[in-house]
This record gives sequence, structure tokens and C-alpha cells, in this order.
Amino acid sequence: MSKAGTLLGVKLSVVDTEDVLERVTRAVETGTKISITFLNPAYVMAARREPGLRELINSFDLVLADGWGVVHGARLLGIPVPTRLANDDIGPDLFRLSQRNAWRTFLFGSEPGIAERAGTTLGRLLPGLPVVGTRHGWWDVVRGHPGRFDAEDEVAAVDAVNAARTEILWVGLPTPLQQRWVTSYRDRLDAPVVITGGAYLDHLTEGLDYYPAWAFRLHLCWLYRVCLEPRRLWRRYTLEMAHFGALLLAQRLRRTR
Repeated sequence: MSKAGTLLGVKLSVVDTEDVLERVTRAVETGTKISITFLNPAYVMAARREPGLRELINSFDLVLADGWGVVHGARLLGIPVPTRLANDDIGPDLFRLSQRNAWRTFLFGSEPGIAERAGTTLGRLLPGLPVVGTRHGWWDVVRGHPGRFDAEDEVAAVDAVNAARTEILWVGLPTPLQQRWVTSYRDRLDAPVVITGGAYLDHLTEGLDYYPAWAFRLHLCWLYRVCLEPRRLWRRYTLEMAHFGALLLAQRLRRTR
């Protein structure tokens, strides 16, 4: 059984890569269900602003540390998180495990065409990995109300996943849409393993290794992303990160006193 702590009110699992792979393997082999999501500083801050997001994240079986900010922040508060386990860290191992065991994989999310391109990339790099279905995740945008799926589109996605006899489902939608969809339909999904991915399917269109080696080695994946998308991400990695750090320090001081 994995351990978990609480980072500013949000669940955070204390696991390493081996723990996650073991839990996924057990779920697929026994037909039991496991849901996995990720926690980064932006999600922590969003959970303080958006009603219900904290409860959605906390309902997942595993909440993995997405970014060194979460890892170091957790350690500051005495939560012994061993390492960063973002999608780009754990994803390649999970896909290779799926390839070796021929686990039926479904990719759901991102704008039209992305899931298909990600599936093509996986098929090229990991021959024999059964990508049994893809489906884009822009139904909210297509219908004219971003951030909210129509019920019929939500159910259609569930039906497509189940019809493909999926064993590993990757859900690449924005937060909190992805957590809300998984939580709402987890009982109706036949797939033993459901993993949220945010923009991870977009990364997979380029390959299993999205970040350059230097970014991983120096813990600067955040800087690489800011350089790619400065207009969208500058605030997340400056003002929000500073606020996140201040909250962590304040909680550490309260505990010390």
C-alpha cells in the first residue's frame, strides 16, 4: 500500500517509479482499478481557488509529484517524496511495460489529430504496443463552451474506451476537466488503469523524450517550457511559483513554532 502526505491540503503520494509500475501491473493482471493523476505547483494553487478541485485530486488512488517544486516543497514539510514523477518521467516506463505485456492502450485528449499522431509515434518507437483507440478531447471547444463537456460527449468517450477493451487509458485534458471526467465516470470505465496527462499527448507527438537531457539533469524542465511558451507560462513560473513558495515557508514556520 502506497503512503501519502498532504501538501497545502492536497494529497501527494510517497512512491517511486518501481512502486507505480508494480501498482499498474497488479491492477491490469487482477482487473482491479487504479486512477493516477499528478500534482504540480500550479495545481496546488488552483486547488486553493477553484471549488471542488482539491476533492477531485484527493479522490485519485495515486497523486504523483509533477515537478521539482512539489518534490522540494514536500520535503520542506517533512513529506519524504523520493523523486519527481511527472508524465514525462513515468510515461516512457509505463509505455515500455505496456509494450512488453501487450496491454491495450487508449489515448484520449488534446486537440483533433494530436492523439492520432501520438499513437503513430508510439507505434513507431515501441513496435507491438497495441494502441487500440484514440479520441480528441476538444469536444468542449467544438460545442462552443470551453471547460465543460456535454453529457453525450462524455458518455461517448466512455463507450469508445470500453468498446476498445482498453487496459491502460491516458486522458489528456486540461485541469480540472480531466479530473472531473475521470472521477465522474471511473465506475463506468472498464479500463483497470486510468492516467491523466494534461498536455502529455502533445509531447508524445515528438517522441518519448520531450525534454532535452540538460533540462532533466539540471532540474530545469520548467525553464525549457517557459522558453517554448513564454506568453502562456511566464506567470505560472514566476508569480504563482513565488506565492507557492511563500505558502510553504509559512506552513513550515507554523510547524516550527
